[in-house]
Amino acid sequence: MARRRYTPWSATNGLLFGMAAGVVLALAEVVLAVAAGDSPMRPVRMSAGVVLGPPAFTAQVSDGTALLLGVGVHLVISAVVGLFYSVLDALLPPDGRGRWEFQSAVGMLYGLFVWLVNFQFVGRGSYPWFTDVPQFPQLLLHAVFLGLPLAMLFTAAERRRLLLDAAESTPAG
Repeated sequence: MARRRYTPWSATNGLLFGMAAGVVLALAEVVLAVAAGDSPMRPVRMSAGVVLGPPAFTAQVSDGTALLLGVGVHLVISAVVGLFYSVLDALLPPDGRGRWEFQSAVGMLYGLFVWLVNFQFVGRGSYPWFTDVPQFPQLLLHAVFLGLPLAMLFTAAERRRLLLDAAESTPAG
């Protein structure tokens, strides 16, 4: 029975790795909010605002509702971001996909791109509260706490795939 081939650029990996990197980013966002003297719910309400609009920042939306919607929206967006990274990863040169330093650079640049699209294009046009927070820290957070973990997960998957391929091609005996 042939084993199903594991590819690091599969849609499943993209979705799951995107959500994992999204959790890392969400935690960093909460830490940054608290360090800046803001509520830990600020980033959560910013995400919830994608669905609820400006009322997400008012008392008419409970913390529980904001948390549920905010985390849900953030994870969905993170999954889509991971899916797009999986396509990018498939286009990378095969000898670069398993190299930490190469993937780190690509991932961090991708995180910058995600910040640019989400905060400067989409946010500026549709969700103005995305530009109410200092942008340089957001840029850094997206590079280091979204793009980098995403790249590291794909690098680990590629290295694991290479090890499995090597083990399968080694003759038993």
